[in-house]
Amino acid sequence: MIKKTEGIVLRSMKHQEANLITTLYTREYGVMSFIITGYRSTRSRRKHSYFQPLSIVEIVFQERPNRDLHKISESKVAHLLHEVQSAPIKLSLGLAMMEIFYDVVKEEESQPGLYDFLRAVIIQLDQSPQRLIQLFLYFLVHLTRFLGFFPYDASDEGARVNFDVKEGLIEEAKGQGNAAAGLLRRFMYSELLPLPEPYSCQQITFDGQQKRELIRMIFTYYGEHIHGFRYPQTMKVFAEVFG
Repeated sequence: MIKKTEGIVLRSMKHQEANLITTLYTREYGVMSFIITGYRSTRSRRKHSYFQPLSIVEIVFQERPNRDLHKISESKVAHLLHEVQSAPIKLSLGLAMMEIFYDVVKEEESQPGLYDFLRAVIIQLDQSPQRLIQLFLYFLVHLTRFLGFFPYDASDEGARVNFDVKEGLIEEAKGQGNAAAGLLRRFMYSELLPLPEPYSCQQITFDGQQKRELIRMIFTYYGEHIHGFRYPQTMKVFAEVFG
């Protein structure tokens, strides 16, 4: 059966001499893997867009029931990205997002809200001139909405807080509280509100130490709620290069 959808490239790899295997998160069908035969040929490159991770593409494919790989027959760019696949910091953060998403989202089913969330974050990362780590933190925090363990804020506004990673609970602290937990609350806004736009998080400021503590807290939280979750390899490269 021939189908058409928009998708975001999570990863791609060469197969044999001339083929390409690529995994996309599609708007209509969730996570799917495809093969493009003869990808390295001049004729094939005229028919297909660039399947680099983060690319937003529109594809026509042949569904192959009971097969792990479906066959793409046509493709084109659905949204042209200008910087995220070439600017070093943007690319490093974007690849970390794709690695995390690939590891934690496995469903072969439609989740348009999740697709639109990922698409909006990529486009905002591509367009933003600064405060890029805020977008990465926004991605980590709000992805948990779709994974089923978005934190719950039981504190009063303005109170000093701690974060219980096992319970997913932000609660008022008896003492000084935890600065990273306070930042987490700012990135959440409220669990009762609709998903905020990605650009809104870029108003949040913090220093390098707070950034590292918040990232460590969020990854610990993921590890508590996703069996086998691992620290992304791309983040290790980012930390070594950019601190």
